[in-house]
Amino acid sequence: MRVLHLTTEFPPVIYGGLGTATGGLVKALAKAGVEVAVLLFGSIAGPAAGSGYGEPRPLAGGKGARRRRSGGVRIFEVSWFQRIDDIARIVANWQADILHLHSFWLWPIAQALRQRLEIPLVYTVHSLDRAEYEIGAGPPQCVGQWTQQEAVIFGVDRIISLTSSERELLKAYCPGVDAHIRVVGNGIEDIPDSIGSKRRDGDAPIVLFSGRFVDRKGIWELIDAIRIVLAEAPQVRFVLAGGHRDCTASQMESWLLPPGLCQHRSQIRFTGWLTSQQMAAWYRAADILVVPSWYEPFGMVVLEGMVHGLAVAASAVGGPAEILKDGETGLLFPPRDAPALAGAILRLANDPNFRKRIAAAGAQEVRETWLWSRIVEKMCSVYEEMIPS
Repeated sequence: MRVLHLTTEFPPVIYGGLGTATGGLVKALAKAGVEVAVLLFGSIAGPAAGSGYGEPRPLAGGKGARRRRSGGVRIFEVSWFQRIDDIARIVANWQADILHLHSFWLWPIAQALRQRLEIPLVYTVHSLDRAEYEIGAGPPQCVGQWTQQEAVIFGVDRIISLTSSERELLKAYCPGVDAHIRVVGNGIEDIPDSIGSKRRDGDAPIVLFSGRFVDRKGIWELIDAIRIVLAEAPQVRFVLAGGHRDCTASQMESWLLPPGLCQHRSQIRFTGWLTSQQMAAWYRAADILVVPSWYEPFGMVVLEGMVHGLAVAASAVGGPAEILKDGETGLLFPPRDAPALAGAILRLANDPNFRKRIAAAGAQEVRETWLWSRIVEKMCSVYEEMIPS
């Protein structure tokens, strides 16, 4: 079985959760013995050219692709301006059995490859743009983008939904596709040395937020909750990692921190955008992870917190609500509710024994259920449906 993944992000080209999830899946499939390759769009002509792995070689007459290997995986880097005949030749020469699409922007190319080469097509819905707009208060561009994403959902052979709640949204938004939907979540690699690496009880607890500073990630509710928490427990420290890729930590702070919290400035740290290694250092240092999203199709950040041994408090929506068991492996609270978020933080911050129990249970759960080795088994079952015996 040979599976070719079509994506706009693949390590080290990562702009968000898509690159992390796609990279993890492909690596895990290769480790499980599945022959996989990646058709990566945009890296030759786009901003990722030359980032971290040398300058790309020129294409001969525009008919080739830059080829490289990463962890045993063949990666074909092609320009957005590549002719479809040239791309089809690459795919045919590699002899793919299945195309796995990860970005709906590539639908015209994926559709053409499927028709020319008669290869079945799978699409992972990493996020629904209609839900981004209606539930997550996303920008108006989501409405226009939904038209293309809807065409993909109706046009592919199998649809991968990351959670059961996303499947229900798909059924509501696109009636008639339910028979083609399979629920397969994302996974994570184990980090064995993360267990038992947390700081001593006497240290002030650190609360970590990781993500983009946008409305649907609950960033403003978090700011309100910080004010409530520090009024009652001034020893708690907050680290807000991320923001916007092209903005510095000081820019994020000046935009987000209200005057009323300036007196607590020493307890609130903005990091700016971090590398994966820098982010891992904060996971190791922190005690509590908060995920106050309005809409969260899956939530890789939840798995990252669990595998690093943090106690996770998250909105009871989408992926977090399906990954966490409230009061056992994490705490859930209503979305868009700053007092409820503050209450969850205070409960974990003020009770170290409860916090440790939640963190330990979460660490055990993520290793029993959400490691990539387990997720790959489910994904391979979907692939096998599509290859004639």
